[in-house]
Amino acid sequence: MKLTFLGAARQVTGSCYLLETGGLRLLIDCGMFQERSFLARNWDSMPVAASSIDYLLLTHAHLDNSGLIPKLVRDGFAKRILSTPASRDLAEVILMDAAHIQEEDAEFKKRRHRRERRKGPHPVAPLYTTCDAQASLKLFKTVQYGDPKRLNEHVTVTFHDAGHILGSATRRC
Repeated sequence: MKLTFLGAARQVTGSCYLLETGGLRLLIDCGMFQERSFLARNWDSMPVAASSIDYLLLTHAHLDNSGLIPKLVRDGFAKRILSTPASRDLAEVILMDAAHIQEEDAEFKKRRHRRERRKGPHPVAPLYTTCDAQASLKLFKTVQYGDPKRLNEHVTVTFHDAGHILGSATRRC
């Protein structure tokens, strides 16, 4: 078993952990960095190939836990995202809203940069689009609390109520 911290280490946001166990690569959360000093990390490539991840386990829908899922999908993740039904429903609202805001923000920045004749430190493009968010939502598979989900012959995941927000879960692998 190997656990790699890909986010939320020495900061509050950007929750993302890679658990390698039982022949699987499980990404636990895929959150957006929201602290001003870490915002640039949202543009970084994932340190592991998105296509090499077997499952994404979403603990809850807060943006700092789910916010980079559409980017991960755009970058090649095409497997199942497991969450509780409530987390999936909230993630739809949150990810679609975040994508819409990013699209609007990119257009605003393009106009402002043209007007000011300058370039910003990041590409003037949304981190991901509403199309990316919609594509990611198609990968969700919901799991009820207490219902064991067998991922392979060595790994079973069970979500338990974490009491954090609606749909939040802690899991046992």
